Amino acid sequence: MAVSASETGSTSQDAGSAESGTGDADGTGSTSGETGSQSGTNSGGDVTGGTTSDGTGQSSTDTDGTGQGTGSADGTVTEDEQQKDDAADENTDAEEEDTDTSEGNTDSGKVVTLGENLNEEQRASMYEYFGTSPDEVQTIVVTHADEVQYMEGIATDEQIGPTTNSCAYVEPTDSGGIKVKTANLNFVTSAMIASTLTTAGMENCNVIAACPFEVSGTGALTGIIMAYETASGEELDEGQKEAAMEELVTTGDLADSVGQEKATEVIKDVKTEVIDEGLTDPEEIGEAVDNIAEDNDITLTDDQRDQVVALMEKISQYDYDVNALKDTLNNLTGDSGVLSNIWNSVKTFFVGSNDGILSDTNDEALGSDVITDSTVNEGGFKDGLLTRIKNFFTGE
Repeated sequence: MAVSASETGSTSQDAGSAESGTGDADGTGSTSGETGSQSGTNSGGDVTGGTTSDGTGQSSTDTDGTGQGTGSADGTVTEDEQQKDDAADENTDAEEEDTDTSEGNTDSGKVVTLGENLNEEQRASMYEYFGTSPDEVQTIVVTHADEVQYMEGIATDEQIGPTTNSCAYVEPTDSGGIKVKTANLNFVTSAMIASTLTTAGMENCNVIAACPFEVSGTGALTGIIMAYETASGEELDEGQKEAAMEELVTTGDLADSVGQEKATEVIKDVKTEVIDEGLTDPEEIGEAVDNIAEDNDITLTDDQRDQVVALMEKISQYDYDVNALKDTLNNLTGDSGVLSNIWNSVKTFFVGSNDGILSDTNDEALGSDVITDSTVNEGGFKDGLLTRIKNFFTGE
């Protein structure tokens, strides 16, 4: 696979630590005189008080280490102490509620990943491009160790590279398939990423893969998968994730000789047929590969054919929702036809694209020469439907 810039990835998340102490609730002391007066100390607080000659007198006892509370010498909790404990519990609950409310300001359904080798200025430019900020999304730093973990044994060291620069912004959705936009990725296309993500087991989400400067994009998939799992709370199957990485490498290797568009088309069509027809036999898969390659006017070498067949054998082991998969794959290379594309453009003009984060990017944040690519029409508007119709006919 041709690689113009090396990348990698892993997750670095901060974890806080909490410390708590416990006090010894037992006091020690001495009793003097017939009145049985008793004094003692408690490691969690102070115990003072007196007992009557029959040993049933009251004492002030700190049972929680705060120096507060009233109890009897025999350990019985008094009404006064219970009221104070209840009040303390209410205060704790209120504090926890405040914390939850504060954390709620972060949109946990959206996750940004940043390549660990970007400097602070470059990271800031990515938030600006994504149209968000660190306090609005959850952020994961992707490291080289992450990418090695995902791609070792599938990609070469050259393809993995020594640094991690690609970034991603992921937003799970309820429908519409997988929609992808890329910026400054000069080798991996939005269609390649979208197709690969279906193999990983993803069905509905908006994805932006980008970098502050031009890179190949081969390292983007690691961050996207990590972001999706975090944003959706869904852990993808390890075997499917491995197949997704293998698909990206296989498509890239094929693109070196036949071009990105045809490579994506062949992999997409073969995968659709394998899943749709339930093909598992290597010979049947091989026949499908041969027929689809012929339909696309390309000739595969024996090594290329074997690589595609091996990939599809692996994919055929897993259960996929064919309709959900087609929601994504049918939009990658214009299968819907010219008239359908025109209708989609008109519908987008009036109704909006509903592409979430894909519609909010700021290309200027990455400079004037940014390379962009997308699987969707980005002509949507944010005004109301009636306003759009009125503006359309009045020319406003």
